[in-house]
Amino acid sequence: MATARDLIKRSLRLMHVLETGEDPSTEEAADGLTALNDMLDEWNIDRGLVFAIEEDSQTWTGGAQSMTIGSGGDMNTTRPIRIENSTFYTDANGNDYNLRLLETRIGYTSIVDKETTTDLPEYLYYEPDYPLGELYIWPVPSANMTIKLHRWEQFSLFASLDATVTLAPGYKNLVTYGLCEYLAPEFGVAVPPEVMSRYEAASQRIRKNNIRIPIMQAETAAIREGRSFNIFVGD
Repeated sequence: MATARDLIKRSLRLMHVLETGEDPSTEEAADGLTALNDMLDEWNIDRGLVFAIEEDSQTWTGGAQSMTIGSGGDMNTTRPIRIENSTFYTDANGNDYNLRLLETRIGYTSIVDKETTTDLPEYLYYEPDYPLGELYIWPVPSANMTIKLHRWEQFSLFASLDATVTLAPGYKNLVTYGLCEYLAPEFGVAVPPEVMSRYEAASQRIRKNNIRIPIMQAETAAIREGRSFNIFVGD
C-alpha cells in the first residue's frame, strides 16, 4: 500500500526538486495531490491503463425502455466510463444470456419499434451522459431481470495526502514516473530523460498486459446469401 504523500515525495525526488530525506512543503504536497488525482482521473478513460473489468449486478425494471445509471440514478451505482460486450443478464429460470452492445446511437435509433416487449432482450446501448449515464435496451423486458454489467474498473482518487491505496502489480512505478510528467510544468523543471524512459517502459508493460485483441466472429445465422448485414444492429 502507498499514500499520496509517499508517491508525491518520490516523484519530486526523481525530478530533483527534493533532496534525499527532504519532505515537501505544505503547498508542494497540496499541489502534488491535485496533480495526482487529475492524472488518475484522466487515466480512467484510457483502456490501455484500465487494469480490470468489473461485474456490477443491477436490476432492470420490467417495462422500462431505458434507465439512468450513476449516483442517484435508477441504477444507483458508480457511473460507468465504458461497458464491455461481455455484459449479460439472468432470466427468471436462472439462465444467462448475452446482451449485444450497440456501439453507436444510430444502432439504437434505427430500431423502428422500440416498445416491443419480450422475455429475452437482445441489445443494449449505453450513452455515457454526465452525471448520469443512460442505458437503453431492446426489446423491452416484460419483467424485472438481473443484468450483469461488465464495465471498466476505475482508479480510486486520494481523499487526502495520507489516504492509502493498494495498487495493482506494476502500477506503483507507473504512477510515480507518470506523476513526474504532470508535476514538472508546475515546478518549472524538466523530467529527467531516464525518468521519462522508465515511465514509457512501465506504460508499455501495463498496456501490453491490459489490452485484449478480440477475435472477429459472426453468427452463422447472420450470414445469409443475397442479404446485406447491418453491423449497427446485428441483423
